[in-house]
Amino acid sequence: MRIISKLALLSNFVISRITRKQIWKKVRQKISNIPHLSVDWDSVTDRFIEPIIWVVDHFADSLGKIFVTLVWLLIQFVVGVAYWIGLSFYWNISAELTIALVIFGHWILLNVVFHYYMALITPPGYPPDVDQIPHIKARCKKCQSAKPERTHHCSICRTCILRMDHHCPWLNNCVGHFNHRYFFLFMAYVVLGMIFLFIFGAPVILHELSISDSSEPIGYPVFNNGSHVLPVVEEVAPAPRPRSLRRAVAVTEAILCAGILAALSALVGWHSRLISRGETSIENLTNKDDREAKRLEGNIFVNPHDYDTYENWRIFLGLSEGRTWWCVFFPSVHPPRGDGISWCFKNDLTHVSYK
Repeated sequence: MRIISKLALLSNFVISRITRKQIWKKVRQKISNIPHLSVDWDSVTDRFIEPIIWVVDHFADSLGKIFVTLVWLLIQFVVGVAYWIGLSFYWNISAELTIALVIFGHWILLNVVFHYYMALITPPGYPPDVDQIPHIKARCKKCQSAKPERTHHCSICRTCILRMDHHCPWLNNCVGHFNHRYFFLFMAYVVLGMIFLFIFGAPVILHELSISDSSEPIGYPVFNNGSHVLPVVEEVAPAPRPRSLRRAVAVTEAILCAGILAALSALVGWHSRLISRGETSIENLTNKDDREAKRLEGNIFVNPHDYDTYENWRIFLGLSEGRTWWCVFFPSVHPPRGDGISWCFKNDLTHVSYK
């Protein structure tokens, strides 16, 4: 799970100040254990991290728009290749099977597009004005806004985010209380789509690699000069071969899908673990330190937001007010449970501690 944790942190690009401090603290602790090694950590930190922070603070918005455009282009490329190469392959095998695959594939595609679009346009959640929540006494030191529990300041968005998980460059948006579900389900349906493509795309790839190129000439051109048959030297390059193009595109899609599947499977697994434990990516870092401190004291750390695995998932997916698990399988714009400010969902709930 440590490998998944590191992959998730790297892919999510968690750039909040709290996260940076936690990561650097752990790195410094590891290297400090090396004997006879003296490091000026203030100098190292300033020289290494400040240029990165400067680039992020000045170009994060532009880079985010580029990443979002790449996501839409990638979706179009994958779907287009599936139509161009895969549809004709299965239609020649069975029309009924093709129709079933098209329906199932479009169900996945609908969920991918819907949840990505909603994660893009849905505000993650911002604290209301101080006057509207006078019972919240905490204030952000950077933006001076009210800071309810589980709220963190995003240095890219330059504002506080309710139940902030991380800032995602692929969304050009923070992942917070109101769009976390869309973000997670987008990744989950992409993983499902990649598995679907690998299962039913493997025969297509093997077929494309096994058949000969119909446009490739057999042998080489010759001419007869009256007494000998001589080869013709072609000065003009041959035209592109359609079959070779199909092979190249199919292999390219397979490589892209393999990379996406590996990365997002790790992320989905990581976030599923966090959701089951009732915490965000940022809280996972802070809770580790708190749990270790409690262990050294001989006590057990209790996460106040852990309501047991089943209830944690119901809270995360917004399954309240009569909503059922069907809301997970079809697009739904229902809001999450709670307002992102108050987190007491059960008065008689016994919190579950980490083992």
